[in-house]
Amino acid sequence: MEQLINGRFEYEVPKLTLSDAQINLTTNEGENVRGELHVAAEDNRRIKGMTMSSNRRVLLAKEKFSGTTVCIPYGLDVKGLSAGDTVDGVITINSNLGEYQVPVHAVITDDGIQTSRGAIDSLEAFIKLAESDYREAFRLYTSESFLKVLQGENPSYESLYRGMSQNPVTYQHMEEFLIGTGKKEPVTLRLEKTEQTWDHLDTTVKDCLNLYKSTWGYTHMEVEVTGDFLEVEKKVVTSEDFIGSVYGVEYIIHQEKIGNGRHYGRITVRQGKQELRFELEVTNSEKHVTSRKNTERDRQITAIARGYLDLAVHKRDYRTWYQDTWEAIEQFEKAGGDMAWVTLGKAWLYESHEETGKARETLSYVKEHQELLDTAEKKGAYLYLAWKLKMEVGHTGLVSRLGTLMRQESASYFLLKLAIDADDSWQQSLTRQLYAMELCYECGCKSPLLYLDAAQLYLRQEGQLRRISPFTVQVLKFAQKEGILSGELLKRAAYLTETMKTFDENVYQILTAGYERFPSDEVLEAICKLVMKGRPVRKEYFPWYAKAVERNIRITRLYEYYIETMDASFDEVLPQVIRMYFSYSNTLAGQKKALIYANVIKNREKDRHTFQSYRPAMEVFTARQIQKGRMNREYAALYRTFLKKPEDPDSAKAIANVLFTHHVTCENPKITRVIVCHPAMAGETSYPMTERGAYIRLYGKKARILLEDEQRRRYAVTETCRVEPLFTDEEFARACGGFAIENPGLLLHLCGEQEEEMQLTAENLAWYQQAARTSAFSSAYRKTVRQKLLEYYLAHPDERETEAAVAELEDSAYAKVDRISTIELLVRYGCYSRAFALTDRYGYEKIPVSCLFRLAHAMILEKEFTEDEELLYLASYVVKQGIYDEIVLCYLRDYFTGSIEDMCSLWDKIRGFQMESDKLEERILTWSVFVRSHPKWEQEMLENYIRQSGKEHVILAYLTYLAIGYFMDGKPLSDQMFDYLDRAWKQGWELDEICRFAMLKHLSTKPQLSEEEEKEAHTLLLAFTKQGLRFAFYKDLPEHLTEGFQIGDRMFIEERQRAEAKVTIHYRTNAEETWKSEPMRNMYQGIFVKEFLLFYGEKMEYYLTFTNRQGEGKTEVKTVSMTGEPKAGKTRYQLLNQMKAARAAGDLKKAEEAFQKYLQQEALVRNCFALVDEKKQQEDTTWNRKI
Repeated sequence: MEQLINGRFEYEVPKLTLSDAQINLTTNEGENVRGELHVAAEDNRRIKGMTMSSNRRVLLAKEKFSGTTVCIPYGLDVKGLSAGDTVDGVITINSNLGEYQVPVHAVITDDGIQTSRGAIDSLEAFIKLAESDYREAFRLYTSESFLKVLQGENPSYESLYRGMSQNPVTYQHMEEFLIGTGKKEPVTLRLEKTEQTWDHLDTTVKDCLNLYKSTWGYTHMEVEVTGDFLEVEKKVVTSEDFIGSVYGVEYIIHQEKIGNGRHYGRITVRQGKQELRFELEVTNSEKHVTSRKNTERDRQITAIARGYLDLAVHKRDYRTWYQDTWEAIEQFEKAGGDMAWVTLGKAWLYESHEETGKARETLSYVKEHQELLDTAEKKGAYLYLAWKLKMEVGHTGLVSRLGTLMRQESASYFLLKLAIDADDSWQQSLTRQLYAMELCYECGCKSPLLYLDAAQLYLRQEGQLRRISPFTVQVLKFAQKEGILSGELLKRAAYLTETMKTFDENVYQILTAGYERFPSDEVLEAICKLVMKGRPVRKEYFPWYAKAVERNIRITRLYEYYIETMDASFDEVLPQVIRMYFSYSNTLAGQKKALIYANVIKNREKDRHTFQSYRPAMEVFTARQIQKGRMNREYAALYRTFLKKPEDPDSAKAIANVLFTHHVTCENPKITRVIVCHPAMAGETSYPMTERGAYIRLYGKKARILLEDEQRRRYAVTETCRVEPLFTDEEFARACGGFAIENPGLLLHLCGEQEEEMQLTAENLAWYQQAARTSAFSSAYRKTVRQKLLEYYLAHPDERETEAAVAELEDSAYAKVDRISTIELLVRYGCYSRAFALTDRYGYEKIPVSCLFRLAHAMILEKEFTEDEELLYLASYVVKQGIYDEIVLCYLRDYFTGSIEDMCSLWDKIRGFQMESDKLEERILTWSVFVRSHPKWEQEMLENYIRQSGKEHVILAYLTYLAIGYFMDGKPLSDQMFDYLDRAWKQGWELDEICRFAMLKHLSTKPQLSEEEEKEAHTLLLAFTKQGLRFAFYKDLPEHLTEGFQIGDRMFIEERQRAEAKVTIHYRTNAEETWKSEPMRNMYQGIFVKEFLLFYGEKMEYYLTFTNRQGEGKTEVKTVSMTGEPKAGKTRYQLLNQMKAARAAGDLKKAEEAFQKYLQQEALVRNCFALVDEKKQQEDTTWNRKI
């Protein structure tokens, strides 16, 4: 501005070059954008200025700039905007080379999730990706962006996903998720065949069993083999091992591990609940088979032993036994059995059948072939038979020799039995026999013959059973198995169990099996006491305790164990003795007490007396257990029967902790945990799975139940469970909700899972407010609740609860849900600072303008008209929307700086209120000069500024600026502005010559000048002429003013070029062939002027050439001429033109008159002046020649 006042104003300046004429941006929701705008002058000169943004979301890093090349970093703040929203604004660059505006348009989009298969924006698209590339789908599944895929889908899918995406996440988890959504079929397996036979193998075999899967997807299967000779290469197979839909299960049959006969093996494939079996039958080739005779011999030996036992226990008669045994010996002989045993066996049979001759004859063969007796048992058998048949050995010798053989084979009961039969002294002492038998057992003998003979001795005399030892247990087991155990011997054994210190399973089996044949109180008591020495609370013992109770047997802790082992499903009325016992003495643990009480409740219609007698105790017990949070099926029965509605927060909390409990059971023993995922909850809840199942809490129908195994694999569909509700009482839920306790599950039930379930009233409003503050809920659920609360508050503005809620509102949290409603609500209740903070943070797009106006008005007053950038944006926005008042306009008047157009628009609104506007006018005038702009209403503004006694240098500078526009560009200027210029000139202000040019040019346009104006014009013309400044418009001045300045007889050629240009005029007159060239003078800021003298009838052709920074140029040829009636006048130039015109018209008289006047004029001049100037002489010569 000072330069303008001092006349250093550069009229023509280069333009700015911008890297972007318009900025178009596209960004995803929540992603801010940064960019750079580069600015420079065309001629690379230094530039300076300021930048401004019309939109608060378009941020500029530089407010002021200077330099040759300027980088203006900008950013786009999209906080609070959603996909589909747009941002429009303008970056205004006010520079010393002009004002430039760069429009900014931004679109907020949501491109979805990009993959190799394109954008994934729905679950269907994800499933297609998984089908084509399971690995890439899994990477997306485990990424944080996967939840975007589920937007708009069934809300339960999100809870399913959250449950199936907990670490460690596997392909199996994603497969379960896809199946759980119902969008994919589970993979099932099929074997190409289920059995195969391999006969006569002579080498190891490797083969392949094809396994087919039904559809695409992940599968995990385990392969097991049964059979030592069988082996598979892989025991764990996944879908990655499949080629297409086929996998070859490679297996090996090891020939060297196959024995005699047929062998069976199995390959089992398990996938979840599916189990496939492939059966194999294998035989060795003949060259690898050991003679089958060995097997036959063993079979016949077994048949002989079995026949003898059957005979002894009377399961087979003698004749049958004899025939069967004889046949077995013959088969044994055919199979290559030991010849000694064959011969001894036949002799034994003959002797037992009293065929002594045949027996002796047969035994003679052995006698003659003593080498056959190669074992102690063979020798003993021969000696015994020889003694029986009186062939060789005496009694004394037999006993002696058998004793010797027994010492050699102490574990042989066969020899001991021969000795007992041969020696009468053994027969006289049962105790001695049993002692010897036990010693033989302890030496390792496990012969059934031993158990048989010992059992028969005990049966003969039960008193011989004096203790329970490993030997006697085996004997009793044998007797039990063979059905020879007597009731008396059983009682004897039961009696002896009293001395046992610990539980023994074999004894238990003997007693229980014996009781089935010989029931007695003694044995029943022994059974109960025996199990009490081990693990007395095992469920299988309950029937024995029940029998003992029924038989009224008195055993310490019998009733307690009865309850401990009683199944929870026991529905019958408890025995009277049990009911009475526990009504007076109940030391059971809480769970078992609950079991009794639950039974009493179940049977209260059958036994009202017991129910009434137990009632006080049950009510006290119920009250205590609810405080401890106990829960199972029995506790649930108690709670349903005796629980009272809560009376205080503590009791409400206790009840809420057990409400909505469900019992879950699963058949798969590998399941260790039950996972519950509620869509509304931020996390999942895990419950341990025990033998009795799991007790979980379900608060809504949308909850997903997942099962987790010991390897932390999770199942949503392929493993199933049974869910039984235990305690779900709506009245209790509402009663508990009245105490505002911290229980997210209860709140979820009370508020509802889905938006359509949420019905807010004044009575339940507190539940939703609490839910909105509870961090246990998912962000989506809290968002829904907050949205419903906002709707309620806006719909019920006059309720006391609404006002209190607004006072405690979590502004930011609610703004993220519904920015518009939150800000409207805060403004409605006068919370202006809070509302303004939200507009500052999230923007005010789409908010009703009336609301924003009220906010802007209030904040201006609250901030006491102090400058605030965000408030300026807000006030400017509402004014642009056409809503304003004096307060808002006053604030903008004092601080707003924007584009020239925006500031002028503001000025126009302000003058409608007749407010002082000098500050704004000064900013507009100052910036207009700086950026070389001529805004609308500029003259009115200046006039108003002057009336308000504006600053002199600002007025002078802008008058100068207006003068430049008028003189250089012909911009219209009001007479008032010229009055101000005239006044300033007269008051002695230092007006720049451009102002005086403008004043003189303005005077030249007037049809008639006043005397004062003529004086001004003459003074200005004289001053400019002295400076050699001559312009074409001088000819428009009155002739009497220009007469003395030789203007009227001149032809002015005037050209506008750049100030630094060099301009040359090329001309020729009439028919001259040669062009003359002369430089044109730069009179002012690129106005080039050349004066010529043309006489009547003369024509001149001319063209211009010029050189400037942009290069060289040339104009078209133009023609000027002196035609028309010459002006009347008395100057020599005018007289000459009159003479030429008269001669051309043939008016010699008029020509002569003009000639005489010319001579008089010439004489007068010569007499008065000494013309010595060379140029003047040349000019006179020219004129004379013309004459």
